[in-house]
Amino acid sequence: MKTVHLIQHTHWDREWYFTENDSKIILYYFMNDLMDRLEQDTTLGPFILDGQTVVLEDYLKVAPKQCDRLKQLIKQGRILIGPWYTQTDFLVVGAESIARNLLLGKADCETWGSYMPVGYVPDSFGQSAQLPMFLQQFDIKYAVIWRGWCERDVASSEFIWRADSGDSVTTAVLPWGYGCAKWLPDNTEKASTVLPAILEKQARFAHSEQILLPNGNDQSPFEYAVPAMLNKLNEQQKDYHFVKSSFSDFFTALQESGQQLPEFSGELLSPKYMRVHRGIFSTRMDIKLLNVKLEQFVSQQLEPLLSINWRLGLPYPQSAVENIWRDAMQSHAHDSIGGCNSDRVNSMVKARLTNGLESANQLLSLNMKMLAGGIEATQKGKKIIVFNSLPHQRDAQISITLYTPEADFCIKDDQGKTCRWQLIKEQPQDMSLIVQELANSTTTTWYRKCDVLLEATDLPSCGYRTFYLHEGEPANFELPLQIKNENTLENQWLKIEINDGQLRLIDKRNQQHYSNILRLVDGGDAGDNYNYSPPVDDWLVSSDGHLQQFECIRAPLIDAFILDWHIPAPLDAKARQQHQLNAYLDISMKISLPHDKPWLDIEITVNNTIQDHRLQIEIPTEIQQAFHFADQPFGLIKRENQPTSLAYWQEENWTEAPTSLWPMQSLVMQHNDNHGICLVTEGLREYQIPESRQDMIALTLLRSVGWLGQANLTWRPGRASGMVLPSPDSQIFGIHHFHFAVLPMHQGQHPDFWRDVEHWRTPAFGYLDSGWSQFKMNPHDLVFPESYSLLTWDCGLHFSTLKKAQNVDALVLRGWNPSIEPLLYEPPKSDIKIQQVTLAETECVNAGKAAPCAPVSWLMS
Repeated sequence: MKTVHLIQHTHWDREWYFTENDSKIILYYFMNDLMDRLEQDTTLGPFILDGQTVVLEDYLKVAPKQCDRLKQLIKQGRILIGPWYTQTDFLVVGAESIARNLLLGKADCETWGSYMPVGYVPDSFGQSAQLPMFLQQFDIKYAVIWRGWCERDVASSEFIWRADSGDSVTTAVLPWGYGCAKWLPDNTEKASTVLPAILEKQARFAHSEQILLPNGNDQSPFEYAVPAMLNKLNEQQKDYHFVKSSFSDFFTALQESGQQLPEFSGELLSPKYMRVHRGIFSTRMDIKLLNVKLEQFVSQQLEPLLSINWRLGLPYPQSAVENIWRDAMQSHAHDSIGGCNSDRVNSMVKARLTNGLESANQLLSLNMKMLAGGIEATQKGKKIIVFNSLPHQRDAQISITLYTPEADFCIKDDQGKTCRWQLIKEQPQDMSLIVQELANSTTTTWYRKCDVLLEATDLPSCGYRTFYLHEGEPANFELPLQIKNENTLENQWLKIEINDGQLRLIDKRNQQHYSNILRLVDGGDAGDNYNYSPPVDDWLVSSDGHLQQFECIRAPLIDAFILDWHIPAPLDAKARQQHQLNAYLDISMKISLPHDKPWLDIEITVNNTIQDHRLQIEIPTEIQQAFHFADQPFGLIKRENQPTSLAYWQEENWTEAPTSLWPMQSLVMQHNDNHGICLVTEGLREYQIPESRQDMIALTLLRSVGWLGQANLTWRPGRASGMVLPSPDSQIFGIHHFHFAVLPMHQGQHPDFWRDVEHWRTPAFGYLDSGWSQFKMNPHDLVFPESYSLLTWDCGLHFSTLKKAQNVDALVLRGWNPSIEPLLYEPPKSDIKIQQVTLAETECVNAGKAAPCAPVSWLMS
């Protein structure tokens, strides 16, 4: 006899085609009804509140007086909550965001008095290979998932899932989803006609006699009559024994069954039984780029600065930072960050991220001002504070904005040595728009606003160094900005040429040539917010032959090409179908070659005036092999260029094509021991390995579509996903900026290569203490050194964050292994007491060796 575990739950999308405002009102009535039912019948429960504590937060906003009542039911274990704060996406959202999601979710659960120790992920659009690692770092030994699994990955719906770090969790799949047993009849006669088919499907891939039966759906009310109905069925038949259960009880019964489960490692992206929406990674790129900007700014600039200031005696605004994270996470659910929402919801997602970035920028500005105010100057001039978050000393080129009324200026370090700098852009600035105290002036104060690239050397690890702006003095070095009619840029490592509008990159270290690199290709997109879909008869246009002009710039720190394309293109899907070139794509590209680095820095500006299309940029790798590498949260993953399942998906009637559209955090590369190409991006999350040329990476810049959902797409046959709802804002008309780097490889994944990747991904940053500010503050009486380093941790691990600990007065330093090989490391060098901890900030064993795809965290008190 099979034991059927009834799991009563609701799946709570905070927003989708409806807004979070709609959701909160529905939640008010849902929660009141749930609590009433549980209190009236003490035999009912447990009920799973979708594994995310934000539902409780939302409910208390509309029903604050219900807190004690709700807490009592949670403590009794009749409402199961957590462990997540929100049901986050795992393929688009950053690693630190995922870690903080669990950290804050468990903190909420402690406040409420209980939590569900199961990594419940009911609706993420595919599953990261890193999920077992994240869960084990929080001492969670079980996972329940839905999308992305099929029996070609692992034969049964229960298995041991092992990450490359060595962490593993016992996993159960809901092969037919969290809503497979929704809206069950409340009488046995009707239920006995409905349940057999459901139970047969649920048992089809089960590894034991223990079967999950999830009873609930999207925003669905508590089906309180189902347990009593199933009790009656227990008396009427002998094939199944129904029990009220929880995921924890299910895993206990599974373990007691003595079944040896199969093992699996890797990501789960198979859309055989349910769509994973490959193509979501490039929907609403404006939202994706904004999210990455916020994540990286907070974790790699703001929090490290606040940590240093805290050690120097300034307060740490922990609640303010936590609120920024929480607001961001409310935009991290699969629909929200995926952009597969109504236009109104997408505008709210974007607003939350924009609000978070505004708050974070204000926190950084005020804390830089407080830091600068305590530094005793040893040189004349205005202080420029240059901050290095990385835990090793470095030289860097710092992008900084200077405001000055003078025609000339000079920058010197704390030893009085003249620094080199390069003027990137200049424009006049009305200072009353920046400085509050000038707003009521009867005259306008005009300054030069100068975007400058500053060469800063010997920056302390996890610390800062003070430089000085001397206004009215000459720069004291040659700074001619020469614009020449030349077609070659070159440093000691690389050479790039432009001939007949095409670019060729030469790696001088191995004489490898990469021809026609950075070619722009635009094709149709007949898809929706969920999926890219090629038109039945696509017509591609490219940048070939449409270069309008280019300039070659010679300057003190970097040389550059500036190229402008005016590309004839179809205006919309109808024009593309008819091969009409009735519009233009205006695209500008700046290719910078630093004098001191072996990479190309690429900035692209697109004026998107057309619709129903996808714009990609092609980077040949000259690598003839069937696999490549990309990064995932806290690690690297090896992927096949073309999924083998492409050969049989149609024959097996998969719900969606397993296309070669792939997610990344910021990096993708193809290489061997002698040559190859690595792309490192700032926010771009999608790439493709074209079937017709597998020695090329096609980086997606943007997709423009006009529908939330559509039916019968080429790569997604059948019903529409979501709602058939117009979404004109998803055409994302207007100006868009993209930034990435091309790093040629000449000796594989060498430590020098990884150090270059880290330096590009985590730039140092600066602040001019002009003496003016938007808001006035009383000065503090603390005194700070002119140069300061909190700690040193110079190893092959990549920096992730330096932050205040969640529950104690201590700091957390985190790094992670970016490579596919284990890395040895020593503890950080500091005068602060340290101990190694998990992502949950609990003590763990210091092994001294980081496994692949593994974070390493230190608690410093």
